[in-house]
Amino acid sequence: MKSFPRLKLRGPSAAARSALPPTAIETSSRLRAELLTAWVILVTVVSLAIWLALSQLAVTAARITDEDHERASARASAEALTALQRQRRNVIASMARLVQAQATPEARIQTFSLVAPGLDTAFSALFLVDPDGRGLVRLDEQGLQLAPPHASVLDRPYFQEMLRTRKPVMSPPVVGRDSGRTAIVMAQPVLDGQRVVAVVAGVLRLESGDLGRLPGDRVAGAVRVITDAQGHILSHEAGLALVGLPLSREPRFAAAYDDWVAQGRPHDMVGFSFVADGQVIAGIPVADTPWIVWQSRPAASLSGALQDGLQHTLILSLGALWLATLIGSAWTVWRLMPLGRLVRRTQRLVGPSADPEPAADWPRGGGELGQLSDLLRQFAVEQSGLAHANAEMQTRLKAVLAAAPVGVAFVREGIVELASAECCRLFGNDAPQMLGRPARELFEDADGFVRFQQAATGAAALGVPYGGDWRLRRSDGLGFWANLRSRPVDWEDLGLGEIWTVADVTEQKLVRQRLEWQSRHDPLTGAANRTFFDQRIARVLGNRELFSPAALIFIDLDHFKPINDTAGHLAGDEVLKLVVQAIAAQSRSGDLVVRLGGDEFALLLEQCSGTAALAVAQRIRVAVQEIGVPWEGTDLRVGASIGVAELTPDIRTAQDWVAAADAACYAAKTSGRNRVQVSPAKVK
Repeated sequence: MKSFPRLKLRGPSAAARSALPPTAIETSSRLRAELLTAWVILVTVVSLAIWLALSQLAVTAARITDEDHERASARASAEALTALQRQRRNVIASMARLVQAQATPEARIQTFSLVAPGLDTAFSALFLVDPDGRGLVRLDEQGLQLAPPHASVLDRPYFQEMLRTRKPVMSPPVVGRDSGRTAIVMAQPVLDGQRVVAVVAGVLRLESGDLGRLPGDRVAGAVRVITDAQGHILSHEAGLALVGLPLSREPRFAAAYDDWVAQGRPHDMVGFSFVADGQVIAGIPVADTPWIVWQSRPAASLSGALQDGLQHTLILSLGALWLATLIGSAWTVWRLMPLGRLVRRTQRLVGPSADPEPAADWPRGGGELGQLSDLLRQFAVEQSGLAHANAEMQTRLKAVLAAAPVGVAFVREGIVELASAECCRLFGNDAPQMLGRPARELFEDADGFVRFQQAATGAAALGVPYGGDWRLRRSDGLGFWANLRSRPVDWEDLGLGEIWTVADVTEQKLVRQRLEWQSRHDPLTGAANRTFFDQRIARVLGNRELFSPAALIFIDLDHFKPINDTAGHLAGDEVLKLVVQAIAAQSRSGDLVVRLGGDEFALLLEQCSGTAALAVAQRIRVAVQEIGVPWEGTDLRVGASIGVAELTPDIRTAQDWVAAADAACYAAKTSGRNRVQVSPAKVK
């Protein structure tokens, strides 16, 4: 993957260095040797003081043990995890009691659907199954939904154990058949006497990390791991890479794990502790579970006498260092006093403005001073040339940014550090306002910026640029749609920043939305078309157990053809528009008004009983009958033959429902027109 080029500062060239007199190198070497000798003496004194202090500290540290402290810390974590598990068990039990109070499977599903959304924070997912292990309904990150028909847990050992004992169980780690993700399941039977009528279960996915996320401050370098009774990792503070593997695969716990296995994998609630590989390790079993909490921290974090020894060492070291620094500094100041003029001249190289004459005013003379002055003068000349080249490159870069047809910005650590003219125009800022502006302010809402950062970071981690459409905000507060693309300046070092390109796609978005609306609606009347109707009716049937009741009304206009034949299609089109308006006026905002074709219409009523649908149909019939379109001194009028079909258990498919409504409409037409027929009741 290619990276953006970086500018590198160059020192004096080989030619410049070769131009120096041969004695310059010898003099520099002599000066460096003298300075090196001084600092060797300084380092030797400091090192000797530190060595003496650390020797004393080592004797003190050898007598200190921190195993009891670490075991107490691990026990606190185990008790916290025990309390959390009991809380989860109480949540499952409470839900099971609520479901148990219901007499029918439908009522149990409805109760679970109402209660589960308020309790899902304790689990990654919740689900309800029947006694045969078939899934009924579940709640996960995708929301509340009916379980797939093939979903079954009947063959799971934990489910069989629960059916046998009729008591709550907690599974070992199991792999989901559909998701492939490893999880622990807590299952609670719902009993009717001694008979299991349903099962409520909560899922703890190991990938979520929630199993081992406990409050409490941690010592730097400390690690908490949760394993099962066999030593397999269930949760790791550092991430998911080791989950499911033996504890021996974690380097900080490997030696302690081997000792634990050699002792027969003890599960004593008192716990156990080890000191190995510079780590203090403790393990405490978690009550009411087959789990063990392991904690490790560096032995270097010992307290008490170790801190006293460290303080004593620090005092001795600082004293020795202070004495050595005074001696070395005094010698250095005395040795470098002749270089004062050279230092003052050199400071002009790093001043706020460029040095107009980099080769002038350098001190001349023989010996070390003259030779060093010649070297610095040549460096200043080359540095001036490099600065000039950099200025030319920046001028070209600004020209490129000014000519770019899309907005270009350089963003580092969430701050805009460079922006093209087009970028400033898009956001309604001039360059001074744009530079230094937090990138989050460019987004219409803070959540959008967070989601964009996550997407861009994920793409960069895969080594690919990121691009997508986002809602951004101009300086006047108005939002607009933009195609925003991001790529790192350097794929090897993401901290160097990102290059953003921004293009306004608001018009394209509006065109796309308009085309989408046109694809789902009748262009003449604005009513939904047959495609949209088929999608909505399929959705209603798919969710019928959660969102019933519903009804379907078919409307066929009476005496419409003579209007087209006598008054023409323009008059007929006007009648069709007024009919759609009349239907919409008698229905709710969420109901779907559909033009099926010609003079046939439909109305889909969700959350509506058959009785209420019949009342709506009667109002529509009256409203259509009152429509009048003036034409040559008279009013053109139509009637409506209407069929109503309520969604009943015997209706299995969309075709069945449409056929029932169509048959009722046909019956109304053949029974005298301008009336309402309820399927399969008599004409009203």
